[in-house]
Amino acid sequence: MKQPFPKLKIARLQTATMLILWLSACTTSPIEQQVESTHCPIPSKSPTCPTPNKPAACPTLQEKTCPSIKPRRCPVSPAAKIADKLVIGAIEKVNIAPPGQVFMARIDTGAAGTSIHASNITAFERDGRNWVRFQIDHPSLEAALVIERPLARTVRIKQAGSEIVERRLVVKMTITLGSMSEQVDVSLSERATMTYPVLIGRNFLRNLAIVDVSQRLIAQ
Repeated sequence: MKQPFPKLKIARLQTATMLILWLSACTTSPIEQQVESTHCPIPSKSPTCPTPNKPAACPTLQEKTCPSIKPRRCPVSPAAKIADKLVIGAIEKVNIAPPGQVFMARIDTGAAGTSIHASNITAFERDGRNWVRFQIDHPSLEAALVIERPLARTVRIKQAGSEIVERRLVVKMTITLGSMSEQVDVSLSERATMTYPVLIGRNFLRNLAIVDVSQRLIAQ
């Protein structure tokens, strides 16, 4: 009757041991382990964003003064011909013989005749013919020139805007302008106050030249 007790005691101890093992297994269940694995880690200090460098200061621009540009004068085009007529400017150099001297002349298509500045004009007779002695002393000359020429004719000239009629003596002289050379009637007049001592009129220009008033000194 005494033997069953120890066996019963051992059976109870085994049951208690199994119960303890079973309870310890529940504390480490997969569910609890899953909860632990899904726990978010605490991050360390948040990274510091880099501070952008200060913008570089723009260099100050020094204003430069542009040099003044002087316009260049366009070169004068060479003399040309239109319908076999020489193109000349409003002012040209002419050679007058006698005395074989170069003068500055104004080209005037409004004047019928050609004239030259003269002073001390004197008519006289030589070998039964009428002659004229006159002096050219324009400021453009270094010394006065005395010329004697046969009298060709006498003309009466009335200046525009004036009622005074002037009587002029006319002589024949050879005028060379560029490639043109003609002997024409030249009236003698007091032109000391004029800028140019010679005025070239239509009696020289007719059928020989075309005048471009925008040009000067282009005759060749």
